[in-house]
Amino acid sequence: MRLHGIVQSAHLEENPPGSDTIEMVLRVQGVGPGHPRAIVLPFERLLQDPTLDPETVQGHAFEAEVDRVGGARWVVAEIQFAERRILRPNE
Repeated sequence: MRLHGIVQSAHLEENPPGSDTIEMVLRVQGVGPGHPRAIVLPFERLLQDPTLDPETVQGHAFEAEVDRVGGARWVVAEIQFAERRILRPNE
């Protein structure tokens, strides 16, 4: 599924818990009705691009290709972020 939207928040978490595998979970907005509100950048993708950081992607527009894995888990196959921040920083 192709998504366009804005990264509302981003954080790193271990999956599965207690492992050394880190993923970045993106909470997104503006993707449209029926589309996922959270998508996951898998560990392998984070290793491919060490510039990906929760603080640098938060508030930026994105375009992504995501696939449903399991029940409600949406995993990013490809993603691009806009260079400029769209949302204001949290105060």
